[in-house]
Order: sequence, then structure tokens, then C-alpha cells
Amino acid sequence: MLRDKKENIPPSGVLALLGIVGVGCLILMACFPAEGIGFGESFRIKFKTLASIGDTTQSEHGSIAGNIDDYLTRYDSVPQAANPHDSLKVIRPLNPASIQFRDGDASPLYTFFNELEKLSGEQDAVHILHYGDSQIEIDRITGVIRSRFQDKFGGRGPGLITPVPIAASAAITQDQSGNWKRYTAYGFQDQKSAHSSFGVMASYGRYLPAKDASAIHSTDSVTAWLEFSPSYMAAGSARLYSKAVLYAGNNLADVRVEIMADDSSLGSKILPAGSTVKAYSWNLSSTPEKLRLIFHGADSPDVHGISFEDGSGVYMHNIALRGSSGNIFTKINASSFEAASSRMSPSLVILQFGGNTVPYIESSKAAADYGSFFRSQIQYLKKIYPGAAFIVIGPSDMSTRINGVYQTWPFLEEVRNALRDNALAEGCGFWDMYEVMGGKNSMISWVQNNPPYAAPDYTHFTPKGARKIAEIFFNSLYSEYEAWYSAKLSSALSPF
Repeated sequence: MLRDKKENIPPSGVLALLGIVGVGCLILMACFPAEGIGFGESFRIKFKTLASIGDTTQSEHGSIAGNIDDYLTRYDSVPQAANPHDSLKVIRPLNPASIQFRDGDASPLYTFFNELEKLSGEQDAVHILHYGDSQIEIDRITGVIRSRFQDKFGGRGPGLITPVPIAASAAITQDQSGNWKRYTAYGFQDQKSAHSSFGVMASYGRYLPAKDASAIHSTDSVTAWLEFSPSYMAAGSARLYSKAVLYAGNNLADVRVEIMADDSSLGSKILPAGSTVKAYSWNLSSTPEKLRLIFHGADSPDVHGISFEDGSGVYMHNIALRGSSGNIFTKINASSFEAASSRMSPSLVILQFGGNTVPYIESSKAAADYGSFFRSQIQYLKKIYPGAAFIVIGPSDMSTRINGVYQTWPFLEEVRNALRDNALAEGCGFWDMYEVMGGKNSMISWVQNNPPYAAPDYTHFTPKGARKIAEIFFNSLYSEYEAWYSAKLSSALSPF
């Protein structure tokens, strides 16, 4: 009877094999270019260099010693600025997390503060648009700021919701029929748009591809639906709403939209054939457990978004543009903003970008060029939203492996500087998220924190980290409001 033979490699053979692998790695480290080898415009392979083996100056320990919560207590104190007894001036209480302004003049925010102060009556509303990259996706950061605003100034509902999301939002639970497609002005485009009229959310959804008018026959009706329910993950105020507003248009045949609240029909509206995007609203007696919009027609409208609101107060709209550097707004037809911008007249626009640009910046000049181009986006949006104040939030710290060790991306600070300088030049506020986190190599500390405040990709915040950042930002903005309100109240009480 034959037996299977098992050959065991002797320890000396294992050692020899490891030695050969080690020598091979040393040769590769000696020959591999320090800058790596690039494949195309966005993919590069790097390898640890021989020179870095003995480098003891690099460490994967973050720049913050101890727990992040302890570090962030520095933003709890609010020292008073100079001239505290001049009651007719706005005395800004400054700390390291304060919003920056050109020459320290916060007056660009005063129109926004005045709108907040005037909130009264059932029809008064203040709208805030929060544009950003994937850091704000799923309603992260935005949801906390919205909740804090609504707690202080009223307002209920999550605001604008995209019809075809990339990722589920914490603001609302939604579903849609399988025939919807998503068209975007940014990132990787699954569907190519036939035009540049993307509108307020820089994207739209359709359940039928665009066709020539001659190819559309009224008898070829198609049905599609969008469904929404309150999310248990949203703040209490965001889970309640009494109005649904649909922004849609550019359909070449009439489309009938029926709305169902739970199992009851609230009637239907006709979206007439035409190229103009309009707002269509339905009043709800109470927040339904399930709200469904059913579309019937031979052509699909471009659905820019659905807004869920309730009476007076603050509405903060989360508009996450995954993969965007923020330089896409000038590519969008200005007229396509009209339906939303005229109805909302937003009082504040927040632009949170930079993170998607940092990995591709390889020189100070490239960072400066990015900042200049971003400035043109601000100028364009100021024309779209002429009554709005603007705040730019810079990128967070982000880490990449350099010679095998996680460190802040080489040109991140230059990108931050370029955004700040151009934002201030345009009269915007600037909030330095990078410095608030702790500056260079702080992301490592946020990842290593217990509990982790940033993800293992060394780029995105965890939900707990996003909440921390959102709370600090809101406190910084609200302290500006309190300083303005205090001066306004003192001025009103002054005898002269």
C-alpha cells in the first residue's frame, strides 16, 4: 500500500527563503523611484526607500497627546475681544475655532443674522444651503447643525432630498422604483446628461431617458414612484414635516404626479410639457409614515429634488457632491437654479470643499490655481443667490503614507491657504477645519482616538467625529450671532 509523502522544508531552507525575499526588497527599495511610478493621471505606485529605513523622525503618532475630547475643550472658552464697553459695536468673542473674515469684519453675516432675528409667523423661513463633498454625505455634519438651528429658531423637516441617492441618508428613509437613473454635474457619471441644467442639487433623476419629441407618444405611458419615510436616525425636528415640495420640469409630454400619504390619496398635479423646472407643493395634515409620489407619463421630468418642510423656522439643506472639488458650479446652467432659488431665497450658503483636490496637488502653484478657480465658483454662486451670506469650510486634515508612514498630505496646507485667501477676498467667512482638528498630523490622533473620531481611510470622520466638528462649527457661528444681537439690542436701547 502506497502512502502520500509529505516533504518538510528544513528551518535553514525557510531562513534562506526569507533572506532572498529580504534582499529582493532591499534591491527594489534601492531602485524604485522616490516619487513612485504613475499610471495615468490619478494612480501612482510608491515603495518605501532605503534612505527612510533609519529615519527615526517619522512616527504614526498623531500631533495631539491624549483624548480628542480633552483637546477640544480649548474651544469651550470664549475670551472677549477689545473694547468690551463699546455697546454700539459688535464685539466678537474670539477663540481658535472662530470664523475668519477679511480685516476681522463679520458684517457679511449680518443680513443672515437679521433674517434669523425676524423669524416669526407661520410663513417665515430661513434657508441654508450646505454644499460639500463626501464629508457631509448621509447628512453628516449638516444634520447636527440643522438640529441646533431648529432648536433655537424653530423649523422642522430635513429640507431638500435628492430623488436618486448614492448612499442612504440619515435625514430621511427613501426608496424608488427601479427605473430611475441619476444624472450629475460632478464625480463619476453613470448616466450622461443631454444638457447642463442640473439645478440646485447639481444633479437630477429621470425614470425615462431623454428623447426627441417625435419619439414620444402619449399612449406609451410609464409609471414610476418615489417613497419617503421619517428616519429614526434623524434629529426629532427633522422627522416632522407638513409640506412636500417637488422641483421638476423639462418633460416633453404632460406628466401626472399623484401623492399618497400612507394609504390615502392627496390628489394629483399635472406637470405640463415644457423645459422650465417649477415647484409643486402639497400640504400634509400630519407627517405620514410613508409618503409616495407616483409619476405617470410618456416622458419623465428632470426631478431636481423634493423638499420636506413645516411652517416657519430654519431649513438646512444637505447637498453632498461625492468626489467633487467644488469647481463644478459654473458648468451648471444658471437658469436651472431659478425654481429653487426664487422660492427659497437662501440666506446662507456654506461651501465645504478641498478634500478631493488635496491628493492631486503636487506644487504650490497647483494649489494656488485651484484656489483661484474656486473663487470663480463663489462669484458665480453669488449671482445665483444674490441675497445670501457665504461661509467656506476648508478641508480637514488628511493622511497618506509617505515612505510607509502616515502623514498629512504634502500640499494640504497650501490648498487650505488658497481656499482661505480667495474666500476672504470675496467677502466670505472662512472656517479652518484643519486647524480646529489640531493641524498637521492631527488626523492620526482622530483615527487613534477611543472611540475613533475618524475612519481608517484617514480622510473621513466617523459619525461621532462628524458630530464633534459640527458642534464646534455651530458654536462658532452662533457666537457671531450672539455678538451681533447683543450689539443690536444695545444700540436699540441706547438714548442716541
